Amino acid sequence: MRLLFTSLIILQLFCVSSLNAQDRDEKLKAQHERLYKDVDQIGAHIRRLVDDLAEGVIVEIDNERIYAKAALGKFYELIGYAPAWKNLEAFNQAIEALEGSLEDGLVPRDYHLDALSVIVEKLISSDSRGAVDFEWLAKFDLLMTDAVLLYAYHLMEGKVDPHSLDVQWNFGYAELPGGDGKRLAQAIQQHTLLEEVHQLRPQIPDYADLMRELSEYRVIAEYGGWGKIKAGGKIDPGDSDPRIVQIRSRLEATGDINNLNDMDSELYDASLEKDIRFFQDRHGLENDGIIGKGTFASMNEPVEAKIDQIRVNLERFRWVMHNLTENFIIVNIAKYRAYLVQNYEEAFSTNVMVGTEQNKTPVFKSQLKYIEFNPTWTVPRSITVKEMIPKIKKDHNYLSDRNMVLLNSSGEIVPMSSVDFSAISSNKFPYTIRQEPGPGNALGEVKFIFPNKYAVYLHDTPSKYLFSKATRSFSHGCIRTQNPIALAEHILEGSKWDKEKIQETLDSKLTTRAYLDKPMDVLLLYWTAGLYKKESTFFFPDVYERDQAILEKLNHDVEKVVFD
Repeated sequence: MRLLFTSLIILQLFCVSSLNAQDRDEKLKAQHERLYKDVDQIGAHIRRLVDDLAEGVIVEIDNERIYAKAALGKFYELIGYAPAWKNLEAFNQAIEALEGSLEDGLVPRDYHLDALSVIVEKLISSDSRGAVDFEWLAKFDLLMTDAVLLYAYHLMEGKVDPHSLDVQWNFGYAELPGGDGKRLAQAIQQHTLLEEVHQLRPQIPDYADLMRELSEYRVIAEYGGWGKIKAGGKIDPGDSDPRIVQIRSRLEATGDINNLNDMDSELYDASLEKDIRFFQDRHGLENDGIIGKGTFASMNEPVEAKIDQIRVNLERFRWVMHNLTENFIIVNIAKYRAYLVQNYEEAFSTNVMVGTEQNKTPVFKSQLKYIEFNPTWTVPRSITVKEMIPKIKKDHNYLSDRNMVLLNSSGEIVPMSSVDFSAISSNKFPYTIRQEPGPGNALGEVKFIFPNKYAVYLHDTPSKYLFSKATRSFSHGCIRTQNPIALAEHILEGSKWDKEKIQETLDSKLTTRAYLDKPMDVLLLYWTAGLYKKESTFFFPDVYERDQAILEKLNHDVEKVVFD
């Protein structure tokens, strides 16, 4: 579909839609050759304009501003200030690449596409006997280069600056291959621009899959989306309800229904229940088969909202999915899931719990240094003050009943019998609380240490029953892990820490550290959309309410060009 669209756009650009293909090509070639015949004249104007940009002069063409300054200067200096787009095939590839920004969930107008359409129409429809405005043509050449460079950097770094949303952002930026302009110049010369631009997209299957999902949801939108299901009470499996017909139609729109033979049936049968459970699962809902308030709300969310959610998460991919090491751990906070990636393939995954809305798990990057078996838990001061001191004053056995001890400033254990419980308070508590290893330890049997200023890590938990919940934001910020021993075994595979040694260590009840031969990257991320079991898109609730801020910036006109 996009290739057809591209062809139509190019026809409009060059005002030759009434010509047949052969005549059109000849017309395009002739006009292009005429306009770019005197490259020295164009080059002289390009050099002056580049100098103006370097001095802070705003350069515009038909009210369209050229953003890049240093990047344009480097590129044109490299090619001797010659016009970059004197080759028609390279120009056509550039236009097609810029149109393709829509497939990335980006906004083509950011890359001057609307303005270029008008400008090219003026250029190509100009009087073949008239004088060429070389300064105007030079500006056009810069505008084309500016568009390609800007799109390239957005693919590598994202359009939205994550630092503007989170001042603690520490993932850094990926470097643009051939950032000095050599790669772009080579791609233009060798007519490989389209391929080169596509290579700048995150080269992981998840990104391409999400692009495909974006395209499919846009097709649904073009056909009118889906209707809104009428309000009413919940529907249990086995019930009959007129809304079941609407529900079947809604599931059909997104390919979530298996039996298309009973679309007019009002019976909530076993086949439909299976489809509903799948829908609930991939929307982060309780997988109970009951069509209630949450399920109705997800079904009635318009297709445009789903499109926006996909676009936001494509942007998040662009922020971090470049230059990855072959082995790393990803925690998707919004999906409550952790993944171990080895040799760029998912080797293991497990459910997790994350921080509450009041104690959000932060987004950051670190490196796993070691795994600790039979850990102690040093209670954070905030938890001690807010939660434990009132309980200790009320119940003097509170700490001992939970295998906890008091430590003085020297790290020595303080006997409970020496503590005047009536004198302690939130402002007067000169101790640190530590929970000793054991079955009731808040960190369970294993914790994974990746140094960070938040004191956040992955760990085991004795509260296994909470993993049955669809929404799992229960912690104070750390990541509680459902299958920590299995995760540890996968990470340490091939080292001296085999399954037997790990189990032997756990049985000893002694706190023991297993250091990795090579530190492993850990990425704590927040994605509300992606691929669910490689079958369809997941749309998880934006529990920390972060999507809207990204969407607004994604839709806003370009304000800052970070590569300058």
